[in-house]
Amino acid sequence: MQIIAERFPPPVTLTIRCGFQGQASFRSDRSRLDSDVTISNHKLPPVAGAVSRGWGTGMGAQAWPQADTGQAPALGLPAEIAFLADHGVPPAQLREAARLSERIGVSPSRQVIASGLVSEELFYRALAADLGLRFQSRPPPLQSGGDVSAILREGMAATIARPENPVRFAVAPPPGPALRHFLAAKPYARQDIVVLTPTTLAAELRRANAGTLAREAAWVDEAGLQRFSARTGMSWVQKVLAFGLVGFLAAIGLLAPVATLIGTALTLGPLFFATVVLRLAALIEKPAADLWHEPRWQIDDGRLPVYTVAVPIFGEEAVLDQLIEALSAIDYPAAKLDIRILVEEVDWSLRRTLAARELAPFMQVVVVPRGLPQTKPRALNLALAEARGQLFTIFDAEDVPDPRQLRLAAARFLRSEAELVCLQARLVIDNPDDSWLSGCFALEYAGLFDVLNPGLLQSGLPIMLGGTSNHFRTEALRRIGGWDPWNVTEDADIGFRLVRAGGYIADLPCRTLEEAPHALPAWLKQRRRWLKGHLQTLISHLLQPGRLLREAGFAAALTFLALVLGTLIGTLLYPVFIATTVVAVFDGSLLSPGSSLELMLSALALGLAGSGICAAFLVPALGAWRRGAADLWRWLPALPIYYLLASLAGWLALYDYVHDRFGWHKTAHGLARSSRYRNRAQPATPGDRFADPMDSI
Repeated sequence: MQIIAERFPPPVTLTIRCGFQGQASFRSDRSRLDSDVTISNHKLPPVAGAVSRGWGTGMGAQAWPQADTGQAPALGLPAEIAFLADHGVPPAQLREAARLSERIGVSPSRQVIASGLVSEELFYRALAADLGLRFQSRPPPLQSGGDVSAILREGMAATIARPENPVRFAVAPPPGPALRHFLAAKPYARQDIVVLTPTTLAAELRRANAGTLAREAAWVDEAGLQRFSARTGMSWVQKVLAFGLVGFLAAIGLLAPVATLIGTALTLGPLFFATVVLRLAALIEKPAADLWHEPRWQIDDGRLPVYTVAVPIFGEEAVLDQLIEALSAIDYPAAKLDIRILVEEVDWSLRRTLAARELAPFMQVVVVPRGLPQTKPRALNLALAEARGQLFTIFDAEDVPDPRQLRLAAARFLRSEAELVCLQARLVIDNPDDSWLSGCFALEYAGLFDVLNPGLLQSGLPIMLGGTSNHFRTEALRRIGGWDPWNVTEDADIGFRLVRAGGYIADLPCRTLEEAPHALPAWLKQRRRWLKGHLQTLISHLLQPGRLLREAGFAAALTFLALVLGTLIGTLLYPVFIATTVVAVFDGSLLSPGSSLELMLSALALGLAGSGICAAFLVPALGAWRRGAADLWRWLPALPIYYLLASLAGWLALYDYVHDRFGWHKTAHGLARSSRYRNRAQPATPGDRFADPMDSI
């Protein structure tokens, strides 16, 4: 039996193969079946005004969904939703939903559910009654196997039940007349089919295929991807060479400490200098202009793509209300939102809390099957495999994104070439007044997201992505296999992998509010995880340095080394550099060199110290000014202590890398004692730097 039906977009063929062994497969297949019937979803003239819309430059030709044009003559409704009038839904509201679906470019059935006009269960219960099929709130036991991710992605599914169950197929009927036509041709098939809601069927399919999905999300069977995974790490030859080099340097250091110190300074000096130059160069780049008011960024709802929003959460009951409120406030057509709240199977408390909440129709809770590693990137890989959207973004549990962020990101992708594969929004610390630590964190983020990242991106160079508010082309993510599930800073890694695959990243001048740790233990745990992940990323990409240079290009590869290796070594050796510089100043050797070699070393030390101090203070100071938060300058004198703590976190990260390479230090949220921006009304006063979400705050 074969059903050819429409999906969103383009059309897909769903094959239900019924063999003698009672197996089912779900993929396009034109081979002979044991018993096959083909029903085609005929191409009828489109509803007036509904046209095939493409992404435009770079997105590829995508046929936007067309409404079912079969009309219920008496009511003037699309046949796809006309039956709801017999179940108490006012025809006038159905006509309005049909009109909106035509304008937005979605099917009427998706619009009536996403808008909340009818619940998903009511829609499918009524549809089952109209088709003469049984409806079940609880699914029958389903067999595992088949391309489960593809089924979930297409928004339609059918699967064979276990042989002992009298029902042969569980179906979540897709929009359009395909199933209705099939039943008209084969009325006796009604006894073999039970109707489920897509949410119910998806949850049961995940449960039945938990082991397979967990393995796929963890890259267990992906040999090609494992070569560049943090799980693989260095080969035994590389480890022997690395330990041999460390041992050799240690021996030389004991035998000739002065010569070793000089050699180290001459070797690492250029790397530090490159890191500092990148930061100073970013200071002179012009900040992005306010884009929101430009007509070319105003995109009609009908041209917007489906957008998948992945929200991985673990033990986040404290911020759950805030999260749901923030997701509900997103300004995007509900029928084109695919929000997936990713919850670990072992997180029973959060699962119970979510089960008791009434979520918007465009949100669904996805239970991530238990497995190793239990990390955020593994959960993201599961969401990516099922994502319906042409675009994909990530928000963390504590995030409060600007409501119009998705619209702007979609417009940027729509107006750009295919090589633009990622946009990074700007992260803003919302609780800088909690403590000196959160104040320094806010300064650091201001410099990173309003100065350094925009400056590098305007120069065509890569950046280390933040862990949230990254917007991607879904297809670009799938081409590189998604996130490395074993890397504890998957964001930094995937940005460079996208660049190596031929894409580029751009700045998205739109804010997302974040909560910073205000207590030292929480801050240290978070920072040591970040630095451990940066070490993982460095090793993964340097396993084949020649390939890195060939794929990324010289400028991008050098930027990668400066941002990752330079930052890591600078963080680790910061106390040593400060101590030796202070000693050299007080004993006179720095300012009164006695030889040409000492003169060269003094010049190098003074140059690095001067430029490093400028970069360390000017970048965050300018970022705070651009955000209209110059009051944060009061924390500038505390930055040297902040950097010392970062060095401590770096050494702890080295320990973690050796003893617990894939351990994830979870950061608790919902502990903020203040909020600077969250409750500010929009639009704000004209002079307010936050008056418009597109300000370079």
